[in-house]
Amino acid sequence: MQVKSDERAKVTGENFNVFSILDRERKEVTTHSAIIAELLNPHGSHSQGTLFLKLLLKQLEPTIDVSNEHTFKVRTEEFVFDPKKGEKGYLDIVIESGDAYIVIENKIDTVDAEGQLEKYCKHIEEIKKDTKVLLYLTPEGKEPETKKLTLCGKGPVYKLKEFPFPLMCLSYKDFIDEWLDACIKEVARIPQIREALHQYQMTVKKLTRQLPSEVKDILKSNGAEELKDKIIKHMQCEFWRELKERLVKEQLSDQNSKFQLYESDIEVTEISDEELEENISHPSLGLTFTFQMESIGDKKHEVVFRVYYEKSTIHSYFNYGFVCCTEDTLRRVNIERHKEALNRYTRLKHTSDGQDGWLSWEYFWHDPESFITESKETLIRKLISEIDLALSKAKKGNKA
Repeated sequence: MQVKSDERAKVTGENFNVFSILDRERKEVTTHSAIIAELLNPHGSHSQGTLFLKLLLKQLEPTIDVSNEHTFKVRTEEFVFDPKKGEKGYLDIVIESGDAYIVIENKIDTVDAEGQLEKYCKHIEEIKKDTKVLLYLTPEGKEPETKKLTLCGKGPVYKLKEFPFPLMCLSYKDFIDEWLDACIKEVARIPQIREALHQYQMTVKKLTRQLPSEVKDILKSNGAEELKDKIIKHMQCEFWRELKERLVKEQLSDQNSKFQLYESDIEVTEISDEELEENISHPSLGLTFTFQMESIGDKKHEVVFRVYYEKSTIHSYFNYGFVCCTEDTLRRVNIERHKEALNRYTRLKHTSDGQDGWLSWEYFWHDPESFITESKETLIRKLISEIDLALSKAKKGNKA
């Protein structure tokens, strides 16, 4: 299967994505808001006039009247100020015409600040337009987490108890993906715009954990669940081997890093690279490498950095952090009484647990099907970045 995937990538160039290369896949303002606003702007560099704007407004019907799309103007980061409370803010995208005022609030990895949406709604309420709406855009189309707004209805179009205009919860997964589909069809004969839109759509699919089309086709066939399990296992093995190689290449680890299985959160068993595949379904599998040697109390201990993937019927996620082990065994040690060593790592603002040897640990990200919904390169790059940051902070903390 990997050979076919590599051959397809060689022909199609599907793995080459400027957003992935520049690590811009999850940047709300500088990537997603900027691209969406530029496409919606009738005077944008695409030179297609109101084409993309009209396609988006059409998807919003009948909530928004699109009969006068030629009068619309698009702005980003519009300043909002509440003189009564002295609070300021910035609207991500504003689409305005003579009789309509549409605000897009874009959320990727951030949450709403206290009173943020209420402040924006008060601003919208003061605008003298016939048609007003707040579009709340997230990867999955979730509702805003706010205690100051009351949403009435079942969605995606909600009435606001406190304000006389609707709030629409839109998703990148469906709404933006469908809009991009429509845009790509309209510019099929303009290669430069078509390919740019296609790359951005691939970025949106990664963002929303959508399966590649070829994987979807496979999973529709007979024995889909068994095949799906094989795909995930295959991707996991490749992920762990490449992560180990990259840690060495980035000089974050040496050749002595080792794969381990964790039992009862206390005992660990080392496995060889050759044994990785047969143990890939173990509920707690990880990679450990030496960080430094320290003397804690009257015994020698080894501080190691550990990253592992834990999965169960309830949850699946990566954990990473620093663990204190004895020099002559893999068993974690109780370090509760070693407050000085523990405090040194709390500066990372991670969680710590002196009962089982964790000086510092943090969740990375969770998704049971992550190994087939995102490319290995994307996952590895994200985790390498997290590991690099944690190690650099720990080194600074040890010097303090």
